[in-house]
Amino acid sequence: MFFSIITQSKNHVILHGSNNFIQTRNFYSSKWTRRLGLLMESRRRKPPPEIPPTQTFPDAPKNLPQEFRPIRPVLGSKRTGVLAYKIGMLNLWDEWGEAHPITVCHIDRCKVLQKKTIQRNGYEAVQLGLGYKGIHKQQKTNLGLFVKAGVEPKHHIQEFRVTSDCLLPVGHELTARHFVPGQWVFVSGWSKARGWQGPMRRWGFSGLPATRGVSRAHKSHGSTGQGKAVGRIMKGKKLAGHMGPDPRVTNARVFRIDAHRNLLFLRGKLPGLKSCVVKISDARGVTALKNNHIRLPFPTFFPQPDITYPTIVQQPPQDVDPFLYPEKPLYQPDD
Repeated sequence: MFFSIITQSKNHVILHGSNNFIQTRNFYSSKWTRRLGLLMESRRRKPPPEIPPTQTFPDAPKNLPQEFRPIRPVLGSKRTGVLAYKIGMLNLWDEWGEAHPITVCHIDRCKVLQKKTIQRNGYEAVQLGLGYKGIHKQQKTNLGLFVKAGVEPKHHIQEFRVTSDCLLPVGHELTARHFVPGQWVFVSGWSKARGWQGPMRRWGFSGLPATRGVSRAHKSHGSTGQGKAVGRIMKGKKLAGHMGPDPRVTNARVFRIDAHRNLLFLRGKLPGLKSCVVKISDARGVTALKNNHIRLPFPTFFPQPDITYPTIVQQPPQDVDPFLYPEKPLYQPDD
């Protein structure tokens, strides 16, 4: 039956049918439906998980093979990173009571799919797979890769360049214990897609003044040329245009790890939307010097059967009270 909208109000729309009768469709549910939804709220939500304080690995072998043993890093050793989903942001407080902006990332079944070597591929890298995606949505070449590695079909595949001493065995799963709380990491991802934006939103321009002869052009970029002699706009000029998604990188610090749920709590903001994939690796460049005092697990974390590990580990607090501000005199010493 064909309906056409003849009237529309705030709470309902009246539809007129072909056999001359009027039907009303409410957009808002009744108070009884909402009341029932509030009563069923506690049953719909899953109870919070019980996180044990410690974690043991009794099934871990005592005599590890050569490729599963921890190594002593040398100058230039480079570990692999991990793939993770960006979940969202929250605030966490340390022992001093200082609030930290935290981005939560979930390392969901991140496993090694391939080892790239110089003899076979011309470079050294580790190929990782994240999450899960159905078989019918996979490419045939990737299905053969998953069968050969003995892992489930992955949602996202990415490579990390490593050195020869940090190559991991195929099928090994990387967890949140790959990182140490307090270390600096290098996070790369894609920024949000914001469409076509003006110069103020895209580049942070201040805009034109509100007075002195400006007429309805306050958000424009102003002059862009070099005068009458040139007569053209220089290449690379910051103008209005398409904003995102663009590749972005940032430095963050590991504030806390949750080994039971494979969660990484990174201090700072990360590029991208919620549920997007980010690459997290050890810090690079000048920032890598901040990790010299931290003993990282090389090539990754391998559990020992006779050791009890804490489930949640947080970075140690700083030695000086952050709220202990220096007292400044109200007058100058020479007065």
